[in-house]
Amino acid sequence: MAPVRSFLFYRRVRGRDTVYGPCTNQVELSENRTWLYLRLASTARFAVTLDWRGVFALIEALETDTALAVPCRHEEHGPISLQVEIYKRKMALSLTVEDSPITVVFDGRELAELVDHLRNGMRYLEATRT
Repeated sequence: MAPVRSFLFYRRVRGRDTVYGPCTNQVELSENRTWLYLRLASTARFAVTLDWRGVFALIEALETDTALAVPCRHEEHGPISLQVEIYKRKMALSLTVEDSPITVVFDGRELAELVDHLRNGMRYLEATRT
C-alpha cells in the first residue's frame, strides 16, 4: 500500500509557461516537513525540493527582482539550480531537466501569491521552528 499523504500544506498558483501558455504550479510541504516541493506547471518532470535556505533565497530574489540560481534537488537528477530571472519585465522561474527547459512567468498578482505561499510554507518547515 502506498504511504498516506497528509497534504498539510498544498497550494497552487497560476503562471504562464513561455511555450504552452497559462499553467498552474504547486507548492507542497514534504511529509517529514524538511522540504517544500515546487512543481513548475504541476509536472513531476519539473518538480524540485527546496530546504529552508533555498525557500528563503527564492523569496528574497523574487521580492527584490534579483536574478539568482537557487540550489535545490530534483528527485531523479539530484542537485540542480532553479533560475530566478527577469523575463520581459516580469519575474520568472526557469529549470532545465535533461536538456528540456521550462520558463514560467508570473504577473504581479501571481508573483505576490507565489511569494505568500512560499513564505507560509516555510513556516511549516522543521528547520525554521524554534
